[in-house]
Amino acid sequence: MQINNLDRMDTLVGKAVRFALLSGAVTAAAPTVALAQQASDELEEVLVTGSRIRRVDAENANPVQIVTAEAIKESGAATIGELLQKLPSIAGAATSPATNNGGGDGASNIELRGLGVERTLVLINGRRFGALGDATSAIDVNSIPVNMIERVEVLKQGAGAIYGSDAIGGVVNFITRSSFDGAEVGVDYGQSSRSDGDRKGINFTYGHSGDRGSLMLGLNYNQQDSISAGDRAFSRNAIYFYGSVFEGGSSRVPNGRVFLPAAQLAQYGGAACASGSVTRIEGAPGTSLANYRCFISSGATNDLYNYQPENLILTPQDRVSIFTLGSFDINENVELYSEFLYNYTTSGFKIAPLPFDSRADDIVISAQNLYNPFGVSLGGADGVNTNATWRMLALGNRGNEISSYQGQVNLGARGQIMTSSWNYDLTAGYGRMDQETSTSGYLFSTRLRNAVGPSFNGPNGPTCGTVAAPISGCIPLNIFNLTDPSQVAALSQIAGDYNQAYEYSIKNLSLALNGDLFDMPAGAAKLATGFEYREQASAFDTDFVTEAEPPLFLNCLLGQEPCSGDRAGGFKVKELYAELLLPLLSGAPAAKSLNLIIGGRYSDYTTYGSSTNGTYKLEWRPADDLLVRASYADVFRAPTLIDLYQAPTADAPTFTDPCIGLTQAMVTANANLALACVNVPRDGTFQQANGQVTGLRTGNTALDAEDGDALTLGFVYDPSWLAGATFSVDYWRYKLNNIIQLADVNTSATICVQTGDPFFCGLHTRFADGTTQVFREPRVNLGTLELNGFDISAAYRFDTAVAGKWRVSLDTTITDKYDNVTLPGTPATKVAGYYDRQYGNIAKLRMTGQLGWSMGDFTALAVARFIDKIKLSDPDGAPGVQPDLRVKAATYVDMTLGYTIPSFGTKVQLGVNNLTDKQPPILYQNNVINANTDVSTYDTIGRYFYLNLSHKF
Repeated sequence: MQINNLDRMDTLVGKAVRFALLSGAVTAAAPTVALAQQASDELEEVLVTGSRIRRVDAENANPVQIVTAEAIKESGAATIGELLQKLPSIAGAATSPATNNGGGDGASNIELRGLGVERTLVLINGRRFGALGDATSAIDVNSIPVNMIERVEVLKQGAGAIYGSDAIGGVVNFITRSSFDGAEVGVDYGQSSRSDGDRKGINFTYGHSGDRGSLMLGLNYNQQDSISAGDRAFSRNAIYFYGSVFEGGSSRVPNGRVFLPAAQLAQYGGAACASGSVTRIEGAPGTSLANYRCFISSGATNDLYNYQPENLILTPQDRVSIFTLGSFDINENVELYSEFLYNYTTSGFKIAPLPFDSRADDIVISAQNLYNPFGVSLGGADGVNTNATWRMLALGNRGNEISSYQGQVNLGARGQIMTSSWNYDLTAGYGRMDQETSTSGYLFSTRLRNAVGPSFNGPNGPTCGTVAAPISGCIPLNIFNLTDPSQVAALSQIAGDYNQAYEYSIKNLSLALNGDLFDMPAGAAKLATGFEYREQASAFDTDFVTEAEPPLFLNCLLGQEPCSGDRAGGFKVKELYAELLLPLLSGAPAAKSLNLIIGGRYSDYTTYGSSTNGTYKLEWRPADDLLVRASYADVFRAPTLIDLYQAPTADAPTFTDPCIGLTQAMVTANANLALACVNVPRDGTFQQANGQVTGLRTGNTALDAEDGDALTLGFVYDPSWLAGATFSVDYWRYKLNNIIQLADVNTSATICVQTGDPFFCGLHTRFADGTTQVFREPRVNLGTLELNGFDISAAYRFDTAVAGKWRVSLDTTITDKYDNVTLPGTPATKVAGYYDRQYGNIAKLRMTGQLGWSMGDFTALAVARFIDKIKLSDPDGAPGVQPDLRVKAATYVDMTLGYTIPSFGTKVQLGVNNLTDKQPPILYQNNVINANTDVSTYDTIGRYFYLNLSHKF
């Protein structure tokens, strides 16, 4: 018996609740005291993200930005990803619910420094968190409920020796609440100023703490409605920039585009049909040649299909989260603890109906088909026939529903070793994600091949095949006029859906030790050391109708686009680490304190081998109110499961073919063109029919790890003459080698033309006429990245007698350099200040300013976010290099106002995001994937109102 998603959700949630209560009960029979709590007159030692050494000094060599639970509440954010993606240090192209084409699973990823989501490590309470998604191999931070969080610590510094792989751009560490007494319930509702994009949410938190333990239980539900691209002026049309700005779209159109032999094209005007093709006249039946006219591929009256209204600029999602946090003191040296989190999310994308290309899909529309008015065969991958394309409007939109089930549990024991200064923390954890995807809007290629093949009028009406060999159960399809009501039955026979399943699991075991090593004149030397073991595994299972054969994976039972294959893989890693703090000076002239921190980590992976990384940090406090800090760290990134084992996945990259206008003289001058331009005629006539080509993304088990180093220099100034003020400046620099990335089609073609490298030349497979059949995009170790910049922060809090309490802050990130060198000796691609298809939006300046106020039962907050102007390099995608296109800066203003009702404990908060209704800048569809703009950076919703109510019991 098949269980539907809702039934399965009820089953899994029920199990999750029972397990959560059980795991909490194990460790929460009674309340707790803080592990490091000492006598009331002693300062508590704490762990700060970026170090594993317990210290009194929270302000140290690690540049950490803290987002408190209070700040999260004041922001009005329904999910944590919505808030964190607005930090100035976040850049690049991370996915969010605004990502439709290429997203749709409801996830929000975090990308520090624009270094990619895979180079930002996400932790919960200092331990690796959860399940990596299939599409991005990154953590969905939206799966962490906001009512679980005490604070978020964002380490803006490489930390490979401290945390291991992936901590290149930095670390985002979610610190959960340690104790909670009573109960709290909150409700949330929001809607855009255009009356769409409704969101609804409710959360409940219960906790109890006492002398020996604590227990906290939380529930969280959020629902977000979708917003159509057709409901916003900036996105309702596909806007292109090819020499000039125009509203265009896809050449795969509902009325079809048929490329005819020259002899037939002559009857439509010959040379007048500049596109070399014809299309059915709107409303005509398509049964005769007179029903067609020349296809217009450019200009204001073009025939291109505007697919934009069929897309989304905000994907829908429903999200349920359950968590428990518990602790129990066995005795003064042993505290048991548990952390459990379960999340269920449904979401999905929606894009335009399927484009059909008879040549790329290897489908021949027979000259003997009953409905073919041209009398010639069309399509087929052998290049013998001319091509014909359609937009399969009658199949409906392509779209999917993704159900993600993920959970994580950590069980551990920690405490003091005897009466020494040493502490221990032993943890065992398990995390898992199960993701099920159901996709619709596709067709069965075999059935379509028969339906557009030869056909005849038989005794029972139109019949597929020939009189001598009829095809049973097949109805001939009039692909020339799919809007004909008589085609309903024929369409239903070729429509196909498919399902896919993804599983990911992580097992980990860790032992951490921390304490004083020996005494020095300036204080005790401290050591943190430990062992970590981790297993990660994933498996992808695609429907049998989408199983395709290697190496091109082009042909399966469904049309070409969803063809894929199964894959599974995993790895194990063992790690040893140590971190030593040496207090060199204390109380000396010009050195109130001087500390040196040295750390190292050894990692042994079953996939690629071992890696050793070190870190060196210096903290110098020349005066009580000034801290000067410096750090150097080795960083590395082991290939992820997706890097190694990604299943073949079709995409449609934009490609500028170097073989356009190829001549024999060009080949003579550069023999590598013969390798790059296989089957391309050398008479100067070759043109690229479409900027987009069929791509095929795959993993690569031969990958090596990325490696590099990160340097940070800065200071923190807390002026004694201005209480409540703080100011910090940090310079940062990263150098990375052996970058793991998809082999971009344009980069691969360039390398082939420049070097003749057989690997990169072999990635491009062409038809017999030289046009692209498929361009493979495996992951490769290729090139280097160098980037540097500054983080500047200033904050001031002050109280007034008559005007309440005030706080003002300004956080700034300046990216001065972001250079990518693909091959040694070749010019660097300058990404800083640009939007780049591979790296996303790397604006040189990002700032966030806040002004907060509270007085009595009232609170207010205003937040302004600034994103600097950027440029688009070679913006029109045409052959040759065009001047940069400038894109203006963007500023967003959000405001909230809160009031706590006296004696009730109920807080009411009203807010508005994007107060000025700032519309996103246009980057043009030929430069981006979604909505004519960069949906990872700019707001696509517009002005948005929300109301929060919370009540404590």
